[in-house]
Amino acid sequence: MIRACLLGLICIAICAPSANSDDTAGIVKEITGDLAYVSGLNGAASLGSQLQMDNGSTLQVIKKLDDDVLVARVVEENGSSIKVADRIRVVTTQTSGDAPRAVYATRVDNGPKMDGRLDDPAWQNAKPIEGFVQRDPGYWVPSTERTTARIVYDQRKIYFGFECFDSEPHKIVANNMRRDSQLWGDDNVQILLDTYNDRQTGAFFFVNSLGAKRDLILSREGRTYNDDWDCIWEAKGHRDDKGWSVEVAIPFDQLRFKDEEDAVWGINLARFIARKTESTALMIGQRSTSPTQRYRTTDLAELRGLKSLKTRRVFQIKPYVLPGAVKDLQADDPSAQTSFESGVDLRYGLTPNMILDLSYNTDFAQVEGDQEEVNLTQFSQFFPEKREFFLEGSNLFDFGEAATRRGGDSRPPTILFYSRRIGLESGEPVPILLGSKLTGKAGKTSIGALNVLTDSKTLHDDTFVQRSNFSVLRLKHDVIARSNIGAIIVNKQAPVPNAGWDQYNRAAGLDFSFSPSNALNFQGFYAQTWDSAEDAQTGAAGFLQATYSGGIYSSTLKYVDIGEHFLPKAGFVNRRAGLKRLRRYEAQFRARIPANTNLIRYISTGPRFRLFTDPSDPTNKVKFWDLQVSTYTRFNAGDWYRVEFARTHDVVERTFKPSKKRPDIIIPHGTYNFTKFGTGPYPSRSRKVRPEFDIEIGNYYTGKRYKLSLENTFMPSGKLSIETDYEVNWLRLPQGNFNIQVLSNRLIYSFSTDFYVKLFAQWNNDREQASVNVLLNYRFRPGSDIYFVYDQGFDVTYDHNLDDRDVLREWSERNRAVLIKVSYMLGM
Repeated sequence: MIRACLLGLICIAICAPSANSDDTAGIVKEITGDLAYVSGLNGAASLGSQLQMDNGSTLQVIKKLDDDVLVARVVEENGSSIKVADRIRVVTTQTSGDAPRAVYATRVDNGPKMDGRLDDPAWQNAKPIEGFVQRDPGYWVPSTERTTARIVYDQRKIYFGFECFDSEPHKIVANNMRRDSQLWGDDNVQILLDTYNDRQTGAFFFVNSLGAKRDLILSREGRTYNDDWDCIWEAKGHRDDKGWSVEVAIPFDQLRFKDEEDAVWGINLARFIARKTESTALMIGQRSTSPTQRYRTTDLAELRGLKSLKTRRVFQIKPYVLPGAVKDLQADDPSAQTSFESGVDLRYGLTPNMILDLSYNTDFAQVEGDQEEVNLTQFSQFFPEKREFFLEGSNLFDFGEAATRRGGDSRPPTILFYSRRIGLESGEPVPILLGSKLTGKAGKTSIGALNVLTDSKTLHDDTFVQRSNFSVLRLKHDVIARSNIGAIIVNKQAPVPNAGWDQYNRAAGLDFSFSPSNALNFQGFYAQTWDSAEDAQTGAAGFLQATYSGGIYSSTLKYVDIGEHFLPKAGFVNRRAGLKRLRRYEAQFRARIPANTNLIRYISTGPRFRLFTDPSDPTNKVKFWDLQVSTYTRFNAGDWYRVEFARTHDVVERTFKPSKKRPDIIIPHGTYNFTKFGTGPYPSRSRKVRPEFDIEIGNYYTGKRYKLSLENTFMPSGKLSIETDYEVNWLRLPQGNFNIQVLSNRLIYSFSTDFYVKLFAQWNNDREQASVNVLLNYRFRPGSDIYFVYDQGFDVTYDHNLDDRDVLREWSERNRAVLIKVSYMLGM
């Protein structure tokens, strides 16, 4: 009996199908680069599973597209190459710890000659990188055009080469040549480097076929980015009848990384094909059509082959001279005054990853002024930082709620350190005498320290700004994957007559960011402020946020609690006028619904709700709320169309004047409810002519508001760009009618990627001001520039007649300046 049972079990074991039998065998449906698309395994393979071909080649599953189709990367080829229709079996279902994709850099004695062509001998032994897959419109499907990349490095730089083949090379879009142009509308390639391989921060680089460059610094897993950061690097482009190619060279001393014998960096390489609005990359995270998904550092490949990298201790000196003539008609002496300024910036690597920046007599003469905006709300405006000294390493000093960049409709953040509080007062520059900054990373701890001394100055309105010292210390420590905790201390110190530097305002806080998955993030902070004023009290604030970013759905929940005495004078608080003690609640939900039609790619729609309360008011805690429902339709050609509806509830406790030119019009105390409807198209940035308009109609407190925004961009070639923005608000109130108009024009001509001239003119009829700025910039070597600046301001005053029209009364010059700035980078 026992013998019979054993024979039966043996027979069953022999006859039963094994894991490697034809019943569980799949087939290769498609191949691109080192990727194979496999079907027919019927759920037998999970992520990380090892697969094997009949010829012995080994693959690893890195993506499940659906229940049947898997994407596997080639781990090892054995003999003949893998072909379509080859059979494949599951070897093991155990998850591997290897990265989903890995690319390799090749060491060379001398880097390639930078001309945009990949025919230099330095590229010959570099391992080709292929297999770019779509992020949009498809998802993980092969790109419709072939892309090949290569990476080499020498002792001083790392080089990237891209060959972008194109079946219709005459349709390549290249509308921009100037550095830091909006290159995402052109055909371009992108490089994301996570040099610490911590999935927290990164550096991002765009290059188009003309060799035009744009760079960004990333933080908070790529959720926050600063596109005003400038890195010293090179790029050259070349076009031919096969498509286009580009070479990129990034000096190692521009990047921060650890000294390792065998370094591993996080990396992603990407390409955008403008006429198809097709985004492709080596690695794609969760499904998303959001263009900012390209900045996410959570889903990256690994860059290997970086042997014996030694970070160089940076030592750079950048002196400048600034001769010029200035005429200020508002000064006691309105005649033209000649001037000569000079200063120097020094950068020194205390360690390979800790950089000290010193600046004497810091100057920002070449920085473009802020764009004129119309603000008809009870909230303050928030403008981004543009000055080079404060931009380098600025992501380390991020603390608080991240600012949203959506023009005049964006809500400003609550942050403990806002660098525009330094050297700017009421829009006027204040001299910066000395500046020092230490930034870097030691192990898992990021460190940022800043100290700046500003001089005293009397402003045009006779306000006296006293000499001040600003200091910041920021620490941030990586804990588990994609998560960190941190602390910050901010101090503003000023002298008291005959009493020393006893006047101060201080802030300190703790924060955290926790990401249990790529799609989910929690962050928050707690902070306090102290002030030396006699009646000042300690203030406190707290913030919590939860964000979910899925393939189709995304949502955000926020809670902010700001105490009455919370006042960080070197920061920014999103505090509505008349409301000191507040709690703010926000909820947003969006759905990106694929349309999959010949005309429409997808529709993004959803509500956003915001609520401001005053917990100290026993009779009426709700002070403001608004509900906004918007729908954006994305067309296959890259164009957009917006439809938006908003309902607002606002309690005016402090009367305010919406117009500066009509101080007789006052919004009175009261509770107001009003509705707004807006709509308008937004053409694709790949078009040479982009006319945009936006219409809004609705109530405005005691009356009505009608708004028209017109923006047109004309780019006949990569050298010339003409941008015109016009916004007019017609306000019809019982107290009186008035119009607010803002007009700006920006004309840019690029002689090359390193030489351009720009004309920027603005007019604001409410502020009764106009300005003209001409800037010529020639970068004659990396980090070294010549600037010619002509700046002129005007006062434009009007009479308001009974027809509600502005009648020009006087156009007079306010100031004029002619400056030449020469800076020279010395590397040692």
